[in-house]
Amino acid sequence: MRGDISAYDVRTGNRLWIFHTIPQQGEYGNESWKNDSWKYTGNVGAWPPLSADPELGYVYLPLEAATGDLYGGHRPGDNLFSQSLVCLDVKTGKRIWHFQMIHHDTWDYDLPAPPVLANIEVDGAKIKAVAQVSKQGFVCVFDRVTGKPV
Repeated sequence: MRGDISAYDVRTGNRLWIFHTIPQQGEYGNESWKNDSWKYTGNVGAWPPLSADPELGYVYLPLEAATGDLYGGHRPGDNLFSQSLVCLDVKTGKRIWHFQMIHHDTWDYDLPAPPVLANIEVDGAKIKAVAQVSKQGFVCVFDRVTGKPV
């Protein structure tokens, strides 16, 4: 089962958009799943809760590993968007940016906590930041508008 992320109209229940966490043919990142492994691989869901920035209209997805947490022989390639922090436009579901923490994870290093939104200052510059912890013990901090590491 795939971990696709969807948005629904609260009044009608109609689906507004879907983001394929395992990119389908023709979508950005599909080429990172070699030998057509995107067709039969699952998971890559949002394991912990999402975080949202209502001012920017962005939602931040901490995505888990692909099927076969400790074995990746059946899914060659980098396997986007597994083990990634993904920023989506909440109105359209379009990817704004992403950062893949682990390429082709075979260690089950899921992102174990919701992204933390914070306003920080670096070298005198104010930055809208998002921080993501990992099972490896790292805290990665990004500009939450651009996705650039801080």
